[in-house]
Amino acid sequence: MKKLAVLGVLLCVVTAFGFTQGSFAQNGMLIAPGSLNANVGVGMYYGYGIEIGGGVEYPIGKFVIAEKLPFTYGVAARAGVYFGTGSASAALGAFGTLHFCWGALPLPSDLAWIGNFDSYLGLGLTIIPSPYFNSIGGTSYFLSKNLALNLETGLTSTNFGVLFKF
Repeated sequence: MKKLAVLGVLLCVVTAFGFTQGSFAQNGMLIAPGSLNANVGVGMYYGYGIEIGGGVEYPIGKFVIAEKLPFTYGVAARAGVYFGTGSASAALGAFGTLHFCWGALPLPSDLAWIGNFDSYLGLGLTIIPSPYFNSIGGTSYFLSKNLALNLETGLTSTNFGVLFKF
């Protein structure tokens, strides 16, 4: 059953890449300051069960390195509920984030679909179940201007889901 589910997800991702035309990046960014982003996903809690997680993010500003590579920075909150062997638990964290859009690179036209990838890192503090420093990281592939497939690792698991940009 797991192999069939993995095959189904893989086919969806490959199909999405095939239908995407060009890049949705504007000014070298997919996640721009002032937008509000929300993501939700399902994943494997590290070795023990299943997690349902999600969060919100608000990009605050941007800076440019070498006059060509724009980065967006912001604040994010993540929450997750995970179900393990006979128990359930929750996690909650707050992070500072940094985004890079691959569309900022000068790509040949036949590789323009790579411009729809946005990769990010976040550093912050997990508040629940106990305070400690934590990190998140992931990549989103935009299917449209406001919808992306999202793969994120961090808080308590690795999740595959969707991201909505408002």
